[in-house]
Amino acid sequence: MADMTRIARFALVSLVSIAILGAMLSTRGSAQAITGYTVSVAAVSDAVAPGEMAAFRVRVEGQTTLLPSFTFDVEGGSLAGVASIDPIAANIAEGTVFVRRESEGTARLSVRFGGETLATAEAQFANLGAVDIAVTLDAGPDAAARTWRFEVVTPGGSVVASLSANTSGDAPEDTVRAQGLPYGYYTVRQLLGNDTATSCATGAFYRVAAPTGATTTFELTSAEARVSFEIVPCAALPADLQVNIPVDTLAPAAGTVGEPDVLPGETPVSEVRGARQAGPGNPLPPSVGNTAPGTSSTSNLALLVLVAGAAATFFPAATCSAVRVRGWRKR
Repeated sequence: MADMTRIARFALVSLVSIAILGAMLSTRGSAQAITGYTVSVAAVSDAVAPGEMAAFRVRVEGQTTLLPSFTFDVEGGSLAGVASIDPIAANIAEGTVFVRRESEGTARLSVRFGGETLATAEAQFANLGAVDIAVTLDAGPDAAARTWRFEVVTPGGSVVASLSANTSGDAPEDTVRAQGLPYGYYTVRQLLGNDTATSCATGAFYRVAAPTGATTTFELTSAEARVSFEIVPCAALPADLQVNIPVDTLAPAAGTVGEPDVLPGETPVSEVRGARQAGPGNPLPPSVGNTAPGTSSTSNLALLVLVAGAAATFFPAATCSAVRVRGWRKR
């Protein structure tokens, strides 16, 4: 009976020791996991429409060979999906978490492990719209092709969109769009270069006739808004800035492409034939490489392949025959 009591006490002490040791190892493992890497998270877009999914990029740097299972908590929204965190470079792993919210507001994502918050980020859910910037160049059919640059700016001075519009004499109007903008006030301004200004008095080639000061402020209250810019030439514009429309290369003038007797719509054989002879149908392309005419590197390559194949077949067979002869002689 005493022996059984001692055995029971020993078993109890062992169980308690194992439990304490397990707790210590678990705590030590968590601490090592937390100190072995750093976690950061950021929203991919500044704003997302209500009912859509906001994407958060989760980045882990440091020890990424064995990563624990993180917990993702969402405040102000719901967890819509989690993409696996995979290595993208040495000691760097990334994954994506998707959060949904049905109304305007803010959703916060927290990355946790072992009861500790490792990183947090927020995404804004708001009604979004777009603004169309219409540009008109009132310079006539001979106007040169030009690129006009614009920026969409928030009241705080942040540039949320940079756009380029293109006009010319045969295409005097162009429209570019900035989209994904939360409702609110914005300013669209044209970036003026060395030859474009708000007045021709400075010797500029072009003047922004409207809007005044080459900027306009508006409130985005719906899915779409539109602002217009008008540009006119100044007296200092050189007369030789014009669009040169290319000629139709399918019907060249006699003597300009190929031989003088090339008919309109025909391919000039002498331009693509080179040292080879044109066969029936389409002309052959010029010969390339340094092989003399009349020789074929392809046939030489085929002969080399045949020789190599014969050698590969002959030498193993000869070796096998020699082994057999030696064995017969020993007998």
